[in-house]
Amino acid sequence: MLEWHELVEAERQQPGARVFVSDYNGGHPFIEDYLGELAHTAPGRLADISRYSGLDEDASLRAKIAEMHRQYDGAAYTPRHVVPGGGSSGLLGTFATWLVLTGRRRVHYVPPVYYKLAYLFRRMGIEPVPAARGHAYQPHFDLRLPEQRTVLVLTDPVWYAGKRVPATVLEQIGAWQERTGSLVFVDGTFQYMRWDGQRRERSAHLPRDKTLRLVCPTKYLSIHGYRCAHLLVPERLREEVAELHMNLHGDVAVSDRLFAHRAADVMLGEGNRALVRHVRDNHRALVDSGALSARMPVEAGFFLFARLRVPHRWFLALDGKYFELDGHAGYIRINLLNRPGLEALMATADVPLPSALRPVSA
Repeated sequence: MLEWHELVEAERQQPGARVFVSDYNGGHPFIEDYLGELAHTAPGRLADISRYSGLDEDASLRAKIAEMHRQYDGAAYTPRHVVPGGGSSGLLGTFATWLVLTGRRRVHYVPPVYYKLAYLFRRMGIEPVPAARGHAYQPHFDLRLPEQRTVLVLTDPVWYAGKRVPATVLEQIGAWQERTGSLVFVDGTFQYMRWDGQRRERSAHLPRDKTLRLVCPTKYLSIHGYRCAHLLVPERLREEVAELHMNLHGDVAVSDRLFAHRAADVMLGEGNRALVRHVRDNHRALVDSGALSARMPVEAGFFLFARLRVPHRWFLALDGKYFELDGHAGYIRINLLNRPGLEALMATADVPLPSALRPVSA
């Protein structure tokens, strides 16, 4: 999986590369609304730029994040559960380093994991052991958890397909945690982007003293040029993890600290409902265009997993092998916020198909 991602990155950076329809970036009409004064005011006019800008020592920010999770999830989070950071990649690096420093060289996981975490595991000598066949949303999903204490990593939602991990799966994992004392790390980078308008995330109700959750407001607002994310950790681990993160990564830029506050304020207020509606409108336009021959229903996020009516090799795209997924031949991940990519896909709706690709008439 890592080698495939490296090949895509190599082509993506070449002049004249195919249109990358599975990309990672955002683009929407609400950026200025979400940024507020940050959209037009230099950070130096909003904060003291002569000082280091520490996130973890910002008690107000940690309190806002805890309050947001209490409101959204109905769960008793406090500032003593919050480790803020400058983006999810840094927090993934801190988690992987913490595993090594605490002697954990073997972890279990529910496929798929984000490729950056797979990269860290490989580089740090951590053995990832699959604990399931298939992906959690699939009908044939077969979860096989070990009956000993370990660390389990899972991603919720399963981002490439916009599918949430079913409640029954999380209930099974929670009961296993209580039985074995195992830790669970939830990569919730795409959480709080539910298409049904609800805010509560099921993973918030895994045992809090045995669960770490990664949450990413930059994804929530699809404003990736600023960097902020946070971990929700057991209270007994907070100081240890926060100290490690600070010593690995240092302080953030003052602009990112201001954004972290702004993102928390937006999440405590109107939220990202307008953005989610925009994603759904783009999805409807693509479906109605006739450019797709099949698609998977979406529950969350801004990715669609679908099959084009034309060969997907016409585009630079990520198919199932990038996500440890079998089956679904011809399906690719489509970024529903990539306007040029969507326009390129919709333009294929009227392209005559080669005879080998035409549907057989009855």
